[in-house]
Amino acid sequence: MNFRWCYQNKVKPEALEIPLFLIMKIDKSYDKNLHILCISTKDGRSIKLGFTNEIQHEYNIFSIIHSYAFPQTIISRFALKHKVEGQEDGWNLYDPHIECKRLGINVNSSSCNWKFLDNSNWEYCDTYPETIIVPKALSKFQIRNCAGFRKKNRLPALVWSSPHKGTSLWRASQPKAGIRTSRCLEDENYLRVIAEASPKEPLLYIFDARPYINAQAQRVLGGGVENKFNYELTELQHLSICNIHAVRESWQTLMVTGNSVPGSKYFSTVEKSSWIEYLATLLSGASSIVEGLMSGVNCLVHCSDGWDRTTQLCSIAEILLDSHYRTVRGFCQLVEKEWVQFGHQFDVRLGNANSNTNDENRSPIFLQFLDCVYQLTQQFPTHFEFNSQLLEDISYFAYSGRFGTFMCNSQKERHNLNLQARSTSVWTHVLDNLDRYMSPYYQVGQEDLITPCCSSKILTVWKEVFLKWSSEFYYSGGEFNSADQHKEVLMKSANEGMNLFKTIISQKEKEIQNLKKQLDELQGYEFPDNS
Repeated sequence: MNFRWCYQNKVKPEALEIPLFLIMKIDKSYDKNLHILCISTKDGRSIKLGFTNEIQHEYNIFSIIHSYAFPQTIISRFALKHKVEGQEDGWNLYDPHIECKRLGINVNSSSCNWKFLDNSNWEYCDTYPETIIVPKALSKFQIRNCAGFRKKNRLPALVWSSPHKGTSLWRASQPKAGIRTSRCLEDENYLRVIAEASPKEPLLYIFDARPYINAQAQRVLGGGVENKFNYELTELQHLSICNIHAVRESWQTLMVTGNSVPGSKYFSTVEKSSWIEYLATLLSGASSIVEGLMSGVNCLVHCSDGWDRTTQLCSIAEILLDSHYRTVRGFCQLVEKEWVQFGHQFDVRLGNANSNTNDENRSPIFLQFLDCVYQLTQQFPTHFEFNSQLLEDISYFAYSGRFGTFMCNSQKERHNLNLQARSTSVWTHVLDNLDRYMSPYYQVGQEDLITPCCSSKILTVWKEVFLKWSSEFYYSGGEFNSADQHKEVLMKSANEGMNLFKTIISQKEKEIQNLKKQLDELQGYEFPDNS
């Protein structure tokens, strides 16, 4: 098989295991009689290994590792050679029709403003799901023209609706306004229909994830923003979230440099990276979207292409709004919907099978989102059914190449490769290992909206990810590796004790019921006269 590379020597018996897809860069050099391999991984490790000339000559280690880490064809990847069955097929976890029913959307009702649009042949958008939700009042011709006016044809699509307030959340890409502020009447009408469906008043909040200057600069490239004079009943707000390049540089500073600097310089490295600041901006932006929806106004979110910052903002907003997405199953469905099916470019952003470390399209956008969710679990531990281990594992699985879920850049590409039949969904694995991911702090019934603190003073470094390979992160001895692990074990022990107590009480209640039944029977029994 070609999943991971294991290395073990006589000096250090513990085996070193690296999933081959986790390798970001591998170089070779020579030192006297040794062949030196310098390996950099996507999770922040820098490893240097030496081999004798005889071993290198016999096994050609560099070429073998390089060929498996960066396969030339997609069909050579491990995920396509490793199909595992589980109790539940994760590929079927998310169903848009079932999700709509849960959200109170009945497209068959005459009072419903929305309808399903069949995109199974990808005639409207080749990076969208096979089924999308659009305004019922618009014809296919109008929808097609609207899609043509949006970058990559990523037309506005409904992704969430409040069963109680009736407000709806939409996502799209930027309009093709350009320098001349081009217009598309179908696109303007499309947004007007969404605005008129707002419960409070005819209004649509448009949240552009980009800074104002960046959005205006996109006009030179044929993009831009909605002109308020052309788009009636809309209000535009810029959330000033940084682009993929800034996120990549921030990650490199925190992940790579942070693991190597001495402890006295670590906090200055964190500040220099701006990673925490970027998390705060994302959480604040999502909170603004939630505020708009809670006020009774429909909201549209977009950035440039609509598959990075847009995905982050919509996902976080839905977690804040909807307790279902704070359960294990609900969170998996959310990632499948917003990230997988709505076309986040996993292959491109994760650098899958890409040996070009200078590729500027690489960026840990998905990891940044998971970090935001981690921050929420720290602020609201009783509101999340899952623990941070789920987030850590999903991050690891995304980079490792073990599952088909994070392969390719769109649902169309996965469909063309028939990944559902040829690979395993990551959700199959997650649902088969629920005990590993259940939080001991979770309290059932916490269905209220959560409003996070978005200050950089409150947010923390996700140590299990960014300091995982730093020796200073772990305890020098003892049973537990970290304080968080200690607390979680204590909570699990307390829960086990409580469950045992409940079991004993239940047994005693059954015994009391049996005794009462026997007593009732005895009261009606006539004892024989022995006199």
